[in-house]
Amino acid sequence: MGIGLVGISFSQQVNTSQISADAMKYPAKAEWNPKKTLSDVPVYTGKVRQTSKGISNRAADHSSFVELGSTYYDLQSNGAMPHRIIRHKSGAVSATWTTASSGAAGFPGRGSGYNFKASGEGSTWGAASANKVEATQRSGWPNIGELSNGGVFVIGHDATNGGFFLTKSSKEGDRPSTTSYILNETPYKPIWARTANTGDTIHLICSYTDSAAPGEARAPRRKGIYAPMVYSRSFDGGETWNIQHQMLPNYDSTLTNNGGADQYAIDSRGPVVVIANADNLQGVALWKSSDYGQTWKRYLADSFPYAPYNAKKLMLDTPITNDGTVDVIIDPNGKVHAFWGLGRVLDTDTADDSYSFFPGIQAIVYWNEDMTVGKIISTSTPFDRDEDGGVTLSQATTQALSSGSLPSGYSTVARLGNTNAMRQPNAALDPNGNLYCIFSFPVEGDISDLDANYRDIGIVYSTDGGQTWGNPQNLTQYLMKEDDFGAVAREADDFLHLMWQQDEIPGTNLQNNDVLMANHEVVENKIMYQAVPVGEILSESIGMVHGLSTELPHTGEVFVVSQNQPNPFDQTSDVIIFLTKPGDVQIEVRNTMGALVKSFDYNNLLRGNHQLTINAEGLTSGVYTYTVISGANSLSKTMMVK
Repeated sequence: MGIGLVGISFSQQVNTSQISADAMKYPAKAEWNPKKTLSDVPVYTGKVRQTSKGISNRAADHSSFVELGSTYYDLQSNGAMPHRIIRHKSGAVSATWTTASSGAAGFPGRGSGYNFKASGEGSTWGAASANKVEATQRSGWPNIGELSNGGVFVIGHDATNGGFFLTKSSKEGDRPSTTSYILNETPYKPIWARTANTGDTIHLICSYTDSAAPGEARAPRRKGIYAPMVYSRSFDGGETWNIQHQMLPNYDSTLTNNGGADQYAIDSRGPVVVIANADNLQGVALWKSSDYGQTWKRYLADSFPYAPYNAKKLMLDTPITNDGTVDVIIDPNGKVHAFWGLGRVLDTDTADDSYSFFPGIQAIVYWNEDMTVGKIISTSTPFDRDEDGGVTLSQATTQALSSGSLPSGYSTVARLGNTNAMRQPNAALDPNGNLYCIFSFPVEGDISDLDANYRDIGIVYSTDGGQTWGNPQNLTQYLMKEDDFGAVAREADDFLHLMWQQDEIPGTNLQNNDVLMANHEVVENKIMYQAVPVGEILSESIGMVHGLSTELPHTGEVFVVSQNQPNPFDQTSDVIIFLTKPGDVQIEVRNTMGALVKSFDYNNLLRGNHQLTINAEGLTSGVYTYTVISGANSLSKTMMVK
């Protein structure tokens, strides 16, 4: 089946008058030359030590989370985040990530990590693990979706040969285990997939690897674009693909000369499919289909004045653009909402193929198809921790250094590829139509010994379909930890379901480490989860204060995220809670007569999620009520002991 074109519409560039002065600061300029090779650098033998030079020196971090898994492979995306976490129709939640159980050279055990939390009874996460779903195949960059039978598919790429590994389960709760090889394209190597699905209809976009042995075919050139983004579709859960690696209409060399890794996003809802493609030398293009990907309408949500860019074009006015991290979501009315990180670029000469970009910029842009101009919905201003009127970033956070505040000869320490400081928007909707957008940002004053800012996950919300947006808030708030690569389940319920990677060292080993200097060692990273009550977000109760102490008692509200699991049980059962303020929590267990038969105390808990244990030792079989108490606030549920 071919891909048709219904029509083309355009919008202008983002309205720069809405950008605060702070967001327009770009203290660090990085040169990017796709044809450059690394030169020899002096050896640095020092090691990274994790201490805080931060503004806050209070006794405790502010939030607590649930650990889903771990990985030694710490790069979860080159740009935009894939669909990594889903809420099933039943209310269950599944998550995937790129995992590796060891830090051995080349990460030979790399694959797709997986964990599951059922709805209702049986609703805590499985044991944290770095085990992958593929049996022996080396994979990565996974996407996840729920099939019509309630099972899931996980699609990760084969970076060595190109193509993808599809691993499926046959029903909800089963770990994906049946793997097949799909969508290879000899002699080229398609990788870096993004998927979206409605039931068994799966839509996939990808690009092509730009690394190969000398003389080996790397990627095709189609419609004048080298290594373009291409589209595939399956109607039977990935068993067969009736569209494979096709170009979208009006995606050609009038827009760009090169595709890019992970600079695209996709969403689907029923017959509606939307694809976004972003690049800082292209703008943001979107394609929308209302017939399962058969015909398309193109939008230019963010036009770039120098597109298609080539090295002979001067960009002396430092034009505003995007940073290649983009997300898109479809609401129940079929309207498309898009988000991207703000960027700026510069080219002052035509002597070579290089240009400059400014990775210190901090702003998230929003657009929907009813708008002619995108709007800024978050900048760094609300995260001004020292209240001096602007957010100061360490030079090591944004710039590849050869001298200065770092040891002589040090290269990039914490700049995350070619993305900007505020990056990787990821969107969700709740049943009331409220929009949520999370993003990654560097934290002012939370700095490692090598003068690089740690990162947190922020959020901004809209209750009126994107017309207005609330104040940005800090969801993770964890001092001396790098919280990055955030993803949310597209469908929220009473909770926003959030996952991310937590690291001990700012930046990544995969992007920032030099083996001669060991500036970012291979360390185990945690994959974290948080279920945040949407009411707390909408009331702006999350806030953005780091390091709130647990020394003084607090009486925050407590939410039970899920029923205890297992249930029934005869030994122990766990329950996940969300605590709105740090403090003490007590669980009381009463029998059917209301008599207190057990109590459990959990003291000095941090704000956020906790997985608490109920011990049934000494209890007879029957039905009991357990009450979770925080100060004057309490919430009760029933449980059954075998």
